[in-house]
Amino acid sequence: MTTRTTARTQFLTDIYVCALEGGIGYWSTCIEYRWSTTQRAVIEDLEDAVHEITLDTIARGINAVADGSVAVSDYLRNLIRTANRSNDAGDVDAIAADVIAQAGIYGEVIYG
Repeated sequence: MTTRTTARTQFLTDIYVCALEGGIGYWSTCIEYRWSTTQRAVIEDLEDAVHEITLDTIARGINAVADGSVAVSDYLRNLIRTANRSNDAGDVDAIAADVIAQAGIYGEVIYG
């Protein structure tokens, strides 16, 4: 388990909630969703594959987008990099949270 500061945990949780409650619903069905203590969700995608999403998934997605290993627009990459540097998810909308979740799950953006 990764040790994170309170600010980092809150930042990742904000993106996790945004992804689950607004970003990924067009390509997945949520089977299980916890956000208050141990953030963990289980989803089923359009291909009937089941995936677990945790804060580690979100962190992995942010890093993949920020380091350029996942292809996204310059606008999204810069938005996510800026949010990541400041631990401030205020500008991370459902579209950015969706991209982060897909990058964390698949290592690429498949849907959208």
